[in-house]
Amino acid sequence: MTAPTRTSLVPPRLVSLPVERAQLEYSSRALVFSSDGDRLLRAWGPPERPWVLSVEAARDRWAIEAWGAGPAAARSAVRSLFSLDHPIEQFYRRTREEPVLRGTERRFRGLRLPRDANLYEALVHTIVGQQISVAAANAIKGRLIERFGGVLRAGRLTVPCLPPPSRLRREGVEGLRSVGLSAAKSRSLVALASAGSRSLPSVARLRSSPLPEARAVLERLPGVGRWTAENALLRGAGRTDVFVAGDLGLRHALDRYGVVPRGASEESARAWGERWYPGWGSYATLYLWRALVADRAGSDRDVGGAVPSRTAESVR
Repeated sequence: MTAPTRTSLVPPRLVSLPVERAQLEYSSRALVFSSDGDRLLRAWGPPERPWVLSVEAARDRWAIEAWGAGPAAARSAVRSLFSLDHPIEQFYRRTREEPVLRGTERRFRGLRLPRDANLYEALVHTIVGQQISVAAANAIKGRLIERFGGVLRAGRLTVPCLPPPSRLRREGVEGLRSVGLSAAKSRSLVALASAGSRSLPSVARLRSSPLPEARAVLERLPGVGRWTAENALLRGAGRTDVFVAGDLGLRHALDRYGVVPRGASEESARAWGERWYPGWGSYATLYLWRALVADRAGSDRDVGGAVPSRTAESVR
């Protein structure tokens, strides 16, 4: 077993690491909590050549290990995974001026936009999750990883990863349908895998282009509509300005907090986001969704009921 690369970085002041094994921002992304400490591990890197990234808080620094990458790549991966370069204090200044999210800058202090390793991964997660419950989506992704994905070694630990494009192409539509995917989703995933990473738009282009242009580029891919494109821009490109107004979970939150009724138009929800959170729509989406799930969980504990699952129209 090859020894890991070891390095470290000093994180920004406003940041938090996930502490729950099923923490909703990461739960469907195969984040592994080690049993021998407080390390978090995740598959990272290009779809066909993934490697393992490990991070652990150690006083004022984060200790980083990487199996298959050098120190610079490992530090860059941690910065991307936890969006460490986003100046979220700017978002927090806006929450203090807006009544719905006011206080979430304390309640969820340091929560940053979780990233995927690459655009392919973000699109696979989002296509699988279209129009089904979160539980169903996670079950399908579990079967997808178990049957066609891989397991990477990190010392004595194993880390799951999504099947690479070459495996999806080899399995084809019928193979993907065997894990519970619809024919339409199976065709979309095979088309995505067949396009190859070189045919996908670069993350740099998606981050630097005007939002409508970046969204339109993704919507030209098979099986990708506006909701899928916007989710991929959040998790795959790490944009801060994507208010996912068509997201059902977000619409539940806006309705619950008396902002925009669920029956109102998507444009009404989008207008609210653009008014209060220009440039920070992604974080408004994330924090609305986080507040909704936390508040529902608290309410259900009070009445002794089960926590309702989010629908797959919610950002994962």
